[in-house]
Amino acid sequence: MMDTQETEIIMEAITDWWMFGATIFAGVLTAIVTFIAVWYTNKKTVELYEKDKEYQNRRNNMVIIKPTIKMGSFFGIIEELILFNIRDRVLLVSSDKDGFDFFDDNEKRNIQNNRLFSIKNESKKDIHSVKLDIKTILKTSSDAKIEDHFSNFVNLLRGNEEIIVRMHNTEQRDKLWEELDKNNQTILNFDCTIDYLTSANEQVCYNFEAEIVNIPEKTTIENQDVVCNNAKISILKDEYKILEKRILKDNMKTSVYRNMQDYVNLDRVKYIHQKIGAAQAQGAMTQIGNVFSSPYQSHPNTIDVSDKNKEAIGDSNETKI
Repeated sequence: MMDTQETEIIMEAITDWWMFGATIFAGVLTAIVTFIAVWYTNKKTVELYEKDKEYQNRRNNMVIIKPTIKMGSFFGIIEELILFNIRDRVLLVSSDKDGFDFFDDNEKRNIQNNRLFSIKNESKKDIHSVKLDIKTILKTSSDAKIEDHFSNFVNLLRGNEEIIVRMHNTEQRDKLWEELDKNNQTILNFDCTIDYLTSANEQVCYNFEAEIVNIPEKTTIENQDVVCNNAKISILKDEYKILEKRILKDNMKTSVYRNMQDYVNLDRVKYIHQKIGAAQAQGAMTQIGNVFSSPYQSHPNTIDVSDKNKEAIGDSNETKI
């Protein structure tokens, strides 16, 4: 049998090995935990960095389009491109039903007024896969309705470029003026949804809805009684939202369009100089007239019909919307 001294030596050896093993195990466990903590921290740091990078990318490439309602002829828009020396594309789109007869015909393009809806990218960033869904309803006082629904797709809209579409089709326009000639009121509802993708492939959905009440009003222009369209425009919806999930396809067929820059068929500089010369001559004549006019002469107050947002009808030379 082992004596007491041998037993103590064995117990001390066992204790030393146990302490050594525990120390080794604690060290290995600490290393494993430290490795896991560092790996997890690095992973979270990378994830946060990627999320912040993606957020900054979306923020830097965010584009909110600017919708505008316009009134006038297409020649007026072309003249505006010349006078303000605008070189960016202005794309005119239309439905397959109407086509571009209202624009390709020189007389209609230069004389005929239209109610237009403009979508402009005023940023320096490009947007792509621009899809327009348009619904229009013309209601008459006799409860007649003329509805139209069509879509357009433009693959790319660069910074400062613009898309223009008529707010009514040809049938609605003809009916509108027919009712005004009969002294009847009409209501035009226009609903346009624009979906597009930013350079960060983030989808934005813009919805614009307006109601235009066309009220006939008699007035006198150049000693002739005519009927004007005293239009009252109410904006019912003008909002946008950023979709969490992209649903817009970017491989759709691009719609046929007309680029109004292609119809600038005269010398811009010469045309601008002519306009400036005419304005200066008119200003000089006004100054001369003021010198020779009597300070006690009364001048009647005149208001331009266009200032009232009215379009005259009843004369074959007058333009119509």
